Amino acid sequence: MSDPLLQLRRGSDRFTSSAPGIETAHVFSFGAHYDPEHVGHGPLVVVNEESLLAGRGFDDHPHADAEILTWVAEGSLVHADSTGHRGVVVPGLAQRLSAGSGVVHAERNDAPGAGPARFVQMWLRPDEPGLPPAYGQGAVERDALAADWVPVASGGRSDAAVGLGTAGATLWVSVLTPGTARLLPAGPLAHLFVLRGALDLEAVGPLAAGDSVRLTGEAALRARAVTEAELLVWTFAA
Repeated sequence: MSDPLLQLRRGSDRFTSSAPGIETAHVFSFGAHYDPEHVGHGPLVVVNEESLLAGRGFDDHPHADAEILTWVAEGSLVHADSTGHRGVVVPGLAQRLSAGSGVVHAERNDAPGAGPARFVQMWLRPDEPGLPPAYGQGAVERDALAADWVPVASGGRSDAAVGLGTAGATLWVSVLTPGTARLLPAGPLAHLFVLRGALDLEAVGPLAAGDSVRLTGEAALRARAVTEAELLVWTFAA
């Protein structure tokens, strides 16, 4: 078996987009930002970190054939779509939108007098295109995140907070207190994103908020938190 391939992308190297009250950092190519070296990893094609000031957001826009998973770091995000689903996403609440044959939705930071809403939105290719749109939300206890890796979204695990239409894909989230060490979830393909905090990752070195690592090949890597750190790891079947 060959050694695993580790590809580090610093948060400062991400593509960025901006509009009034909106700042976006793109881990992978997105829209006008294209780089053949950064076009996704396995079925994961978008990892966007968003910051919306109060009263700002994305008005109605269409999606199709994408599994869209939203995880909020701070603040709150109001979602409404053309199928009649509406919800407020806050930290600890995972939201899944399966765009399927087509859906129009809007996302805004509509809390009066609130600070910025910061969240990560991740898109995956579905296994089967053209299905009816679907929506789901699921809560995750913070104590569980501090204790171990929690399956937040999955295309195969029944214990995940929300399901996905991408078999073999699982998003794991964990919060590490300073000095805590934890093995990353392993898989033939994996993607780590540091949502907040600082850590040392075995075979890679220091990581900070916004940094990401693509892993190809099974690797039992240990992360040790320097400050409190929140980590998002996707694992994919071969």
